[in-house]
Amino acid sequence: MTDQTMRERKKEATKIGILTAAIELINKNGFAETTMQQISEKADVALRTLYNYFPTKESIVATYLHIVVEEQAQKRWDQIISLDSTYDRLLAMCRISAQWMAENSTLIEVYALDPRHYFYGSETDEIPRSGYEDFVEQVIAMGQKQGDVSIIFSAALITQQYMGVYYSNILTWLGKPERDLLEILKEGLDVFYHGIKAESVDAGVVLAGIFF
Repeated sequence: MTDQTMRERKKEATKIGILTAAIELINKNGFAETTMQQISEKADVALRTLYNYFPTKESIVATYLHIVVEEQAQKRWDQIISLDSTYDRLLAMCRISAQWMAENSTLIEVYALDPRHYFYGSETDEIPRSGYEDFVEQVIAMGQKQGDVSIIFSAALITQQYMGVYYSNILTWLGKPERDLLEILKEGLDVFYHGIKAESVDAGVVLAGIFF
């Protein structure tokens, strides 16, 4: 039991060492310019070992983002769910995300340019997900219980559709980096949350206008 625990700890330490080395290289030299060989050398692991942990550079970035999402959730989750409405909770998540992404645009560009990370198909070791959508789904489900989100559709389906808008907004920002990312994310949230359907007109008001 102890030997197994030690092996697991060693594996986790190796994984973290690889991630640390890779992200440092990517932030310094750029994603395209960083090679798996360079990562293995900086992390002091054999190239074969590196590939056993991460099949691609993209999977390294996605795994790192997953760790960041988990860390931010641990720090901010109680604050987020204490807000009054689903809109306020999602906006708070956008605000946290926008701040981090503005400081790590190279990493988010790598992740966002491959929609398989967040939009299509099932998760694999080669194409992991950040886990952000899991927290969005919890917020949506909370809103359905609270009564400010429709229960016509499942929380999972609403989340999937929202994530499409969310990452489309990120791609808009990557194409127009001079714009404020939070402003773009808020625009997408406003359209999604409030919808595009015009408010219905009360029949009684119409009849009153006709006859009086």
